[in-house]
Amino acid sequence: RYWHSAKIYTAKNTPALTEIEVRKRLRDLPRAQVLSVIDGDSLVVSLVRDENEVRLDSIDCPEGRQAWGEQAASGLRKLIAGRLVLLEQHGQDQYGRTLATIYAVHLTNHECINVNEHMVMLGHAWVNRLHYEHLPRDRQDKLNELQRWAKSKRLGLWSELNPTPPWTWRKSNGC
Repeated sequence: RYWHSAKIYTAKNTPALTEIEVRKRLRDLPRAQVLSVIDGDSLVVSLVRDENEVRLDSIDCPEGRQAWGEQAASGLRKLIAGRLVLLEQHGQDQYGRTLATIYAVHLTNHECINVNEHMVMLGHAWVNRLHYEHLPRDRQDKLNELQRWAKSKRLGLWSELNPTPPWTWRKSNGC
C-alpha cells in the first residue's frame, strides 16, 4: 500500500488525457457513487454495482497518524463524500486499487472540478512526481503550479514549518 513503491503501477488501462481532452470527454467517463473515504487519497466507490477501492492518482496525502493526515481525510470527505463522481482511470496499483483522477460536479456552479488537483491546491497533498510520468506535461505542470501556490500561501500542511512527506514518514515509521 505504499505509494512511493516503484511497483505502484501494474497496468495502464487508459492513457491520461490532456486537460483540454478531459474537458471534451468528461461526460463519457465512468460514473461512480462515493461510498466512503478511507483517508486523504483513498476511497471506496460503487462502480457498475461493484465496490472498488480507488487511489487518487499522482498525489500523496499524509497518513492518518501523521501530522495533517486527519485534516486531509476530512478535506476529501467535504469534497466528495456520498456524491456521484467521474473517474478517469489510469490502471491499478500493486494492491488492486484503481488509480484515478476524480472529477466532481461543483455544487454551486455545476462545473466539474478535478479533485486530485483540488487536494493539492488546498494543501492537503503533495504532488507525487515519482508517479505522474503518465500524465501529459500540461497536467504535470498544473499540479506543480498548484503545489507551489499552496506552499507560498502556507495552506494546509504547508502551514507547518517543515512538513514531512508521507513517503518519508512511512519509511521512518516502518510502514
